[in-house]
Amino acid sequence: MTRREQFEQQGYLIVRTVFRPDEVAQLRQSAYEHRDRQQQRGLVTQVKQAASVKGDLLSKDGLGWVIYDPRIVAIATEILGDTPTYFADSTYQIGTGTRGFHRDNIDRYQFGQGDDWDNAYRMIRFGVYLQDHDSYSGGIRFKAGSHRTTGGSGVFADTRAGDVVLWDLRTLHSGNARRMKVLNNLPLHVGLENRLPDFLFREQQGERISLFFSYGLANQHLDRYVAQHVVKRMAENVRLSDYSPETLKRAEQNKLRVLNVKEML
Repeated sequence: MTRREQFEQQGYLIVRTVFRPDEVAQLRQSAYEHRDRQQQRGLVTQVKQAASVKGDLLSKDGLGWVIYDPRIVAIATEILGDTPTYFADSTYQIGTGTRGFHRDNIDRYQFGQGDDWDNAYRMIRFGVYLQDHDSYSGGIRFKAGSHRTTGGSGVFADTRAGDVVLWDLRTLHSGNARRMKVLNNLPLHVGLENRLPDFLFREQQGERISLFFSYGLANQHLDRYVAQHVVKRMAENVRLSDYSPETLKRAEQNKLRVLNVKEML
C-alpha cells in the first residue's frame, strides 16, 4: 500500500525520520529564542500551559524553512496529487494546551453535511513534534477513518522527534494526548483522560514543542477555507506575517505555491 493509499484509508499518516537530530535541536532552540523576543512585544498568547506566538511560521526566522523544505513539500505533493498551496495557516506551541476531539475543516460539526464532504476535498495539516511521543504523553490521537465516517477507532500517533504526522482536515483528532503508565497504548475516552489523576499517566519527554502548518490544492475548498477561516478568524496573524523576497524565492524553487492572503484582508 502506498503512503497516499494509507492516508486516504485512515485519514492520517506518519512519515518517519524526516528531520535529522541536529535539525530538531535547531528548531527547538529557534522556537525558544523567537518566543522570548516576541514576548517582549506582547505577541505571545497563553492557552492553559501552552504559549503560542502570533504570526505564521513562514515569517519566523529559524522556523519558516520547514514550510518550504523540499522533504515536506514532496510529502504534501505526493498526498495531494499536485502542487501544494500554502496559505498562512500555521503556528507553533510551547507547553501543554487543551485536548478534545475535533475536526479542522469548515463543515466540521455535522459529518457529511456541507461542501467539504465531496471527493474533491484536498486540505491537509502537518504536525512536527520536537520530542518523542511513541511512549510519552503530549502527542496527537486520531479517530482512524473519521474523514469518511462519523467516528472511528482511537489510535495514538507514535511519533518520534524527527518524524512528521499529517492528517486530512476532516479527520477527528485530539492534541496533548495522555498515555497511561500501564496499558500504555490504550487510548481512554478524553473526558476520563481529563479527570483521572496525573500520577496514572506518563509525563512528557521534556517540554512539548510542536509546529503545525497546512496545505491544500488550488480549488474551491481552498478558496472557501481561506475566506471563511484564515481571513475572518486569523486576520491578526496574517497582518503580522511578512515574507522576505528570499523566502518567497526559496518556496518557488522548491515547488511550493504561496498564497498572498494579506491582499484579501
